[in-house]
Amino acid sequence: MVAASSGTKLADFQDIELGGHDLKVNTLDWNCTGDCLASGTPNPALLLHRLQPSGLGRADGLSAAPSQKLSGVATNNFFVVWHPTDPDRLASLDDQGVRIWDARHAKVTMTLPLHNPKKLLYAVWVPNGHDILVTSASNINTLVDVRKEAVIKALPNDIETNQAAISPDGQTVMQGLGNGHVSVCDFPSFRPRTSLPAHMERVVSCKFDPSGSYFLSGSHDSTVTVWDVDTLMPVTTHHNYDAAINDASFSHDSQLVALGGEEQVIKINETMTGELAHEIPCRSLPLALCWNPQHMMLAYSGRDHGTSAYVNVFAP
Repeated sequence: MVAASSGTKLADFQDIELGGHDLKVNTLDWNCTGDCLASGTPNPALLLHRLQPSGLGRADGLSAAPSQKLSGVATNNFFVVWHPTDPDRLASLDDQGVRIWDARHAKVTMTLPLHNPKKLLYAVWVPNGHDILVTSASNINTLVDVRKEAVIKALPNDIETNQAAISPDGQTVMQGLGNGHVSVCDFPSFRPRTSLPAHMERVVSCKFDPSGSYFLSGSHDSTVTVWDVDTLMPVTTHHNYDAAINDASFSHDSQLVALGGEEQVIKINETMTGELAHEIPCRSLPLALCWNPQHMMLAYSGRDHGTSAYVNVFAP
């Protein structure tokens, strides 16, 4: 029986369903203080679920109904990501470009059109909190200066590019590639350092752990590999998922990794050993998952057969 860092057994956690969406939830993210979960769908709105101050870190701190609705966005919400240090600042990608939100007042403070032939897939804030790196389905990495509301650079690639992660010191960018490699480049110059032959199929998930000592790569070959940042050598590979990986995430203490993809289950493994800690059965394929940055809480989303959607939080 595996226990979370707080001492609570994962088997004793609750699985709480949140309401509000009626279409598939493509994207989820917790704010930096861990008290607000944002979710987005093809609907023209983003939903926020806030934890009550008396229930931080616990399932009973969440209400099934959304706390707030951010309206007025475009037709599709492809990705949401909170600012690294401002708990009320949120970036979203939609079919018109990048939007920056003031969640406290539920209003857009910046809209920057990005002219890409295909949809915008991923975004990550640069640790300085001033810039955002956006990756599109047309394999273009675009660096956006939020303060100047301008594109700094747009870098086309001749290979499929997927989720990117920027190191906490802002000097390195890792990115999953369609050929199964992880590119390692200097940032912000994007000068190539090396390309890691990480997986047998495309790499779709790439994230640093909270300490910045490790990063993970998740692939459609059904594996997730944890890497040492300094040596760029694999620490362990998680082999116990039985289908393509679509998303993977480190817990706030880096002790656990959650895996989700083309199987109706989320598997939570011990980071350094790859051993199974717990399974969360899902009623349909999980689409996105995200650990809370402050508490042992995992948010995940999926879509039922038909059009109905769900967002759940797995928490003590």
